[in-house]
Amino acid sequence: MRRLRKAGLTIYLGIGLLMVSGAVILAQAGPCGVTIWNTFFCQPGGGIPKPPPQQPPSQPPPGGGSQPPAPSGPTRPAPTPRPTADPWSSGYLVMHCLPVYEGAPGGGDTQVGYIWVIYQLVNGVWMQSIGGFEPPGACTGDSSQPPSPPKPLPCPPGWSDDGVWCSWERYVEARIPPLPVTYTPYPRGIVVDRMRFMVGALITQPWNCSAPVNEWSPYPWGYHPDYRNLVLCLRWRQVRYPEPGSDPAPGWIRWVWDERAWGTPKDFVSRAAMTEHVYVTSSAQKTENGPGSLPAYQVEAHSFWVVDWQMSWERRVRWYTCEAGDKDDTCDGEARRREQWHERWDPGSDAGTADLRTYGRPHFYADSTKIIVPDGRTMHVLPVPVIEVQGVIGTPP
Repeated sequence: MRRLRKAGLTIYLGIGLLMVSGAVILAQAGPCGVTIWNTFFCQPGGGIPKPPPQQPPSQPPPGGGSQPPAPSGPTRPAPTPRPTADPWSSGYLVMHCLPVYEGAPGGGDTQVGYIWVIYQLVNGVWMQSIGGFEPPGACTGDSSQPPSPPKPLPCPPGWSDDGVWCSWERYVEARIPPLPVTYTPYPRGIVVDRMRFMVGALITQPWNCSAPVNEWSPYPWGYHPDYRNLVLCLRWRQVRYPEPGSDPAPGWIRWVWDERAWGTPKDFVSRAAMTEHVYVTSSAQKTENGPGSLPAYQVEAHSFWVVDWQMSWERRVRWYTCEAGDKDDTCDGEARRREQWHERWDPGSDAGTADLRTYGRPHFYADSTKIIVPDGRTMHVLPVPVIEVQGVIGTPP
């Protein structure tokens, strides 16, 4: 068995086993990101698919007639393909690779490679198992997809506390998903003992797309006979500081501890996936909605989200050429020539991230308290029972 060390933790690599002493490892969503120790990692198979290049049709041959006009407006990027289901994301399974170092603590460490690790939330605890080993250089840097530029939604949107929708000849809607949250020790903490509160990877929701619609223009938004196959997609994407650039979220998670009047701090903005807190009083007489209906502190976990959108369409372009005709025909002043009309459908697309301040919200981003607690319930608070352990005083025999 090989003994390796990662960021002050001892890691033993054997066949099909990963044992980590000292802490639970948490990781951010891929394809690449940063652990809570600011170490780079990547998610396997996280490359972003690219659409095939679009080649315009050949220009009409010389001999008179109109030239096919170039598409109007600025050149627009091809839309990001709608993602397929990720088998590792179901049931809060995520796969990452973590750098592994060899050497004595405090000595000159040498990175020897990466280990693929699978994480799963099981009964309120993040569990992990080994998935493979890669040489150095197999996973470096941060290759996360850059965010879309700030742009208003092309449609007049509707809003709710946790959702956005567009309704016209079609309908598309996206709602903020619940964030998995857990804590240790689970299912209850102990007075004056330090507790750890953890969230999973940053979430990017799959695209929610409308059905295609014909005779609808993206700019301006409305009926137009020369457009077809317009598809609009919406999604929510979780962000943390320093995103979004013009109005950064305060952190990764803002925790509100539901403390007693004498307990401090009342809340905390964390820029990491794990946060610690100490309760100095039990949760007696609090709401009885914890595991096993225990009275529990009602902890809020505020996460931060932005709305991404993308759309694609085809626009009809028509032109004519002068072809051989009858004696009564004329084309562009030429006798015995007639107009021969042609058409093609040019693809177009656009994408952006909506600044919610445009729609009367206080920030670029939305603030959500929707979570999934360790026992699987979707709630807006995390019930955290805390008990007080007292010694038993008795007369020795």
